[in-house]
Amino acid sequence: MAAGHLQWYGCPVKGRMRLAKPLEMRVEGVPRGQRVELLLDGKHVSGLIINDLKMRIGRAVVHLGGIGGVHTDRKHRMKGYSRRVCEYANEYMRKRGYDVSLLLGIPDFYQKFGFVCCLPVYKLTLTTRIAEQVKPDSRAGRGPSIKVRRARKKDFARIRTIYNHEYARRTGTVVRPRSWAGFRMGSSWGSKTITLVATDRKGQILSYAGFDSRDDAMNVFELAGHPRTYPALVGALAREAVKRRVENMAFLLPPDDRFAVYARRFGGRLETTCHYAGGAMSRVINVASLFEKLSPELSARLNGSGLAGIQTSFVLKTDIGAVRVTAAKGRVTTSTGTGGKVAVVRLPQQRLSQLLFGFRTVADVAREPGVRIPGRLEELLDVLFPLHWAHVSRPDYF
Repeated sequence: MAAGHLQWYGCPVKGRMRLAKPLEMRVEGVPRGQRVELLLDGKHVSGLIINDLKMRIGRAVVHLGGIGGVHTDRKHRMKGYSRRVCEYANEYMRKRGYDVSLLLGIPDFYQKFGFVCCLPVYKLTLTTRIAEQVKPDSRAGRGPSIKVRRARKKDFARIRTIYNHEYARRTGTVVRPRSWAGFRMGSSWGSKTITLVATDRKGQILSYAGFDSRDDAMNVFELAGHPRTYPALVGALAREAVKRRVENMAFLLPPDDRFAVYARRFGGRLETTCHYAGGAMSRVINVASLFEKLSPELSARLNGSGLAGIQTSFVLKTDIGAVRVTAAKGRVTTSTGTGGKVAVVRLPQQRLSQLLFGFRTVADVAREPGVRIPGRLEELLDVLFPLHWAHVSRPDYF
């Protein structure tokens, strides 16, 4: 992919952006997106990768810029180079139609570029000893109706289908395309993986579980599929844990995940960790395009509430743009026309990001500086942006 139209002291030029001799910015295509680089005398000193992805906000699918590989050469640090790269990347994404950006950040750095914490980290811990006692189901006395085996290369197309179906409405999840061929990593960078599949008597794959192949822990980073396969999968995972001589099994799943709810019967411990200024952080890139794509999801949320018959309109003003939101006849529509005498909601994009991911409530955000929500609209906004458990599966980290 060729470099795009960049800036030279505010004037558009093609290919590169000259900052001040001998610094320049360059954008190059890479397999999953674009690489943004800062060059000093023609040599790379700082950069990042914009991963070009699709992400779910409920049932809506938005254009995500997943930021990864942020770095500056050691001898060139503390010179503001990462700041230039990050600020340029934000502007690059805005001009090219991205809706939202997401990154996994070090503490106390990325908030200066508009990113804010939006995704907790989850862990469900089960005791191996108890999991060993789970009995697979059987039918008509013919033995277990579910078989568990290691996944083969050809199985991952089916695994992708199960994943996309399971997480079709889970905010934060990345849509896996047809080109997806398996897990690039497990629960952390560089970790190798093992995948089990559960099949019925005809050999059809009904569910799967992916876990790290390490010998000193049992970290299950993903488990999805038909609930009737859960007992067989738990038993198989417990046997893997026994081989590793580990007392506990960790499932990196949100608290309302179907398997996490099923596993409550076995006891265990649920942990939710929220970072202060690091970890999974997001920012809105384009308010208008984002809300246009959100309309079907917002309409569904409105129709599922007691406010389905409401008729109102307001302008949502952020520090990066504004959008007009109308709720009428059970539908939520948006437009860029912000004139007229309508109520105005003032919401910095950082707070909008946290509402978008269900990280905070409207009532909580309303107390923040720079936020103004007319009292009559607070209940409606609470319906449109409810508290929920957003999640990005570990293998999809960037």
